[in-house]
Amino acid sequence: MPLYRVSLNGVPRWYYLRTRFPFPGRIALQQPETTRHMEAVGSSRFYLEPRSNTLFKLIADKFTAKRQPLNWWLRDILEKRLLGGFDALKEWRSNRLIRRAGLKAVACRGVGLAINPLNPLGSLLAMEYLASGESGETHFLRLDETARLAFIRRLCDDAAVLIHHGYCHRDFHYGNVWVDAKGDIVWIDTHVKRLPRRADRRRQAIDAMLSPSKLKGDRYRRFAHGYLHERLGQPA
Repeated sequence: MPLYRVSLNGVPRWYYLRTRFPFPGRIALQQPETTRHMEAVGSSRFYLEPRSNTLFKLIADKFTAKRQPLNWWLRDILEKRLLGGFDALKEWRSNRLIRRAGLKAVACRGVGLAINPLNPLGSLLAMEYLASGESGETHFLRLDETARLAFIRRLCDDAAVLIHHGYCHRDFHYGNVWVDAKGDIVWIDTHVKRLPRRADRRRQAIDAMLSPSKLKGDRYRRFAHGYLHERLGQPA
């Protein structure tokens, strides 16, 4: 993968970047107010490259060399960087799986890995910046009750498609989708995982995906649970 100089608000960092998008060798990123709002509801850092309308999601290492040196070496350096198991690459691959299942997902433009092991932002994902539309969470919260249930059904329809392809979403909540100007659902956080083959463990994984806190209350979780299992042809 070619080496790119990625400047974060003027601070340069170096990444190996896999991409077919025509990025310059030196990429200057900015952090407008919209990206700061994204950070308020997630653990990643977000920057914008305005000339190409590209959003960069930089994913922080889980551990630090000073506080948890063993975990940092085993997980963040050995497993993620040296063995290629870094988070941005997993999401890049998950994005492709979602698209192959026939669902809409944000267009990915590149995936990168920091060359400096002391860079806490260990990997990055570059994707199209969706300027029109709104977050699924914002969309859900402004709906009335009937429309909220209809929106949950649409999300569960997507979840059922993924399940039929053998996968479920790792973090199933409204904020991980975007509602575009046409009203279509676009998955913007695309990290999925393979479902177990055993029927009982498969069902446990599906049920665990539906969280009261992530779906804004137990009544919405119960509704999603019943509807999703109905879509899958299973008793709730």
